[in-house]
Amino acid sequence: MNAAESLIRIIEFEGVRYRFAMPSAEKQRAVLFRLGKYGVEPMIRGLALAEVGGASSIAIAGGIVGTMLARVPEDDFNFICDSMLAKLFKEGETTALTLHDFSGRLKTYFTLVVLALGNAFEDFTGLLTLFQKSTDSAEAVDQSQENGSTPQSTGNSGDPA
Repeated sequence: MNAAESLIRIIEFEGVRYRFAMPSAEKQRAVLFRLGKYGVEPMIRGLALAEVGGASSIAIAGGIVGTMLARVPEDDFNFICDSMLAKLFKEGETTALTLHDFSGRLKTYFTLVVLALGNAFEDFTGLLTLFQKSTDSAEAVDQSQENGSTPQSTGNSGDPA
């Protein structure tokens, strides 16, 4: 495999294979910093789990889409989508897909973005495992426990105004 081929990745979703070109290292860094502003650790944990494959990865990706839509402002979300899927193709086709090709199927587009994130940042998986072991954060907390036991935010982070 040559250097250019190593930058092409494959995502399969709903029986369709998509090819996408990995974003540059600069774009990847910018995406990570934008995700980091909105709590990147739970998203990276989900992305690492999404590598499992099959139906579970699609379910996890769907949850991450919801989290991103709830937390990430539109301009940052658009930057992430555009960075990850700037060069997206259906397998066997030579015309790049755009957001407009997913009219009425935005969930598919957003899921592809998340699967591309998991693919692009797969090297975080080992780091994440060490982080989880060192912080005992590997145990999943379901939503009802999290909402019931988390104190209400006071809106004060402790930083001086």
